[in-house]
Amino acid sequence: MVLLFSQSARVSAQPYPYPPPYNGGFGPGNVLQGQAAVMDAQGNLMLQQEQARIEREKANQAKLDTKRKTLDWQNYEREHKWTLGQEQERTEALRIQRLLKNPRQEEVLSGSAMNTLLPYLNQLAQQGIHGTPVFLDPYELKQINVTGAGSGQNIGVLGDPAKMNWPLALRGPAQKTLNDEIVKVVGDTLKGTLDFAEYTQVQKGVDALLNDAKSKWIAEQIDSGTYLESKRFLESVRGGLDILKQPDAAKYFNGGYAAQGNNVAELVANMSRQGLRFAPALPGAEASYFGLYSAFLDFAAGGEAVTGFRVRLAPAIADPATQK
Repeated sequence: MVLLFSQSARVSAQPYPYPPPYNGGFGPGNVLQGQAAVMDAQGNLMLQQEQARIEREKANQAKLDTKRKTLDWQNYEREHKWTLGQEQERTEALRIQRLLKNPRQEEVLSGSAMNTLLPYLNQLAQQGIHGTPVFLDPYELKQINVTGAGSGQNIGVLGDPAKMNWPLALRGPAQKTLNDEIVKVVGDTLKGTLDFAEYTQVQKGVDALLNDAKSKWIAEQIDSGTYLESKRFLESVRGGLDILKQPDAAKYFNGGYAAQGNNVAELVANMSRQGLRFAPALPGAEASYFGLYSAFLDFAAGGEAVTGFRVRLAPAIADPATQK
């Protein structure tokens, strides 16, 4: 028992092995090392700040360069881009080229084909760059219907009211009475004595004939083709009567507003000078319209033989950045 106690006492009497005290942070070498680390950190911070400024300046210069290139491109487009007027001129030139080669039948009969070609042919005539004169048949020219400047109206079948060729379905006592009244109002228009009462009476007569034709069609006394023929004729009569209300109505009947000229050059000059336009063809005048269109083609061909007809196309816009 004594032995065990003594051994235990000796063991417990030994000191605990604590680590040596830390005094490295207080040595002169460690202080200098810390100061160097602080200075290195400050230098790195300043270097990073300068690099950031340099990169920011590069970004600002890139923005300015982008703005300059954008402005250069806008100026280039502004100088080379076609204006609205140039685009319209190009579109009109393409339309003229098509009409000189392959017009639609309705474009000829409505007069729109000749109306589109009129300024072009007038330019050729004024410049004197056309070939052999293309003469016109006076009888065929009388079949051409024209309208005044800006009115869009024409006298239609009233060109010679005493010789109007009425559709068979409309003929009868009422039609004869109306025909005599139309002859009178046209004569009074030429004399300047037309009054509102007789003008209104003629309009009512046209409406009555139209309603009668419609009633016959509904009752199946006439077919649809006959009714449509009658309707178109009476609408032409009504359009001619609308002309009588205009101050210049007499010119439509005394030849003041008419297609006149011995050849295409004279016709084009007269039409352009008076501001006249070709109106749709009346029934029976289709051949005259196609003949006039053919004469226009011959006249244009003579001009093309001298100068040629060219359609200006839009130039390609190149990238100014690639140009040196």
